Amino acid sequence: MLHDPALATTSDEELACRAQRGCADSFDCLLRRFQAPVLQFLRHRGAAVDAEDLTQETFLRAYENLHRYRPRWSFSAWLFTIARRASINHHRRARPAIERSDVDAIPSPEAEPLDAMIAAEGRRRLWELAADTLSEEQTTALWLYYVEDMPGRGIALVLGRSVASVKVMLFRARKRLLPLLAELDGERPPEKLPEKKSLRQIEKVGTTHA
Repeated sequence: MLHDPALATTSDEELACRAQRGCADSFDCLLRRFQAPVLQFLRHRGAAVDAEDLTQETFLRAYENLHRYRPRWSFSAWLFTIARRASINHHRRARPAIERSDVDAIPSPEAEPLDAMIAAEGRRRLWELAADTLSEEQTTALWLYYVEDMPGRGIALVLGRSVASVKVMLFRARKRLLPLLAELDGERPPEKLPEKKSLRQIEKVGTTHA
C-alpha cells in the first residue's frame, strides 16, 4: 500500500529516480503500474505457464539494476527491454513447452459470456498469426506500438535499433499482416494501409493498464 498518495500522479521516470535513492514506495508504485502490462506482454511471447515467473524475474532484475537506469530514458522502454531479454534467455534454455492447443483445451472453471469469448478468440488469432508470420522483432514492435502505445523511440531502445529501422519494421509488418487478416475475415485486402486507430479496431485488443 502506498504511503504517499502523491506518488500516484508522479511520472514513471521520477519514480525510478526516487527508487534509486532508496524509496521503496516509488518502486512499489512502478510495480503496480507495470505488472499487468509486462505479464500480458510475456504471455504473448510464449507459454502462459512461464509468464508469471518471467514477470517476477523482470522486476527483480529491474530492482537489482536500478543504478544503471538514467532519467533521460523512458522507464517503460527500459523495463520492456529487460522483459524481452528475460523471455529470450528463458526460451533458449527451456525444455519443449506445452503446446498452446493443449493449454486452450483445458476447460475454464467459469463459462465466459459469448461476446467475451469472441473478443478473446479474435485477439488470440491475431497475435498467433503475427507470431507465425512475422519475426520476433516485428511481433514485439507491433505489440509495443499498438498495445503499449510506446513511441518509436522507445521501441528502438527495446530492440536495440534506430528509430528509422523501427518505422520500416512496423510498415513491413503491417503490410504483411493486413492481407492475411482480411482473408481470416473473408474480406478483400485493403488497398491502403490503415492508420494506427484503424488497425487497432481490426485487432480488437481492448487492453488497459492496471
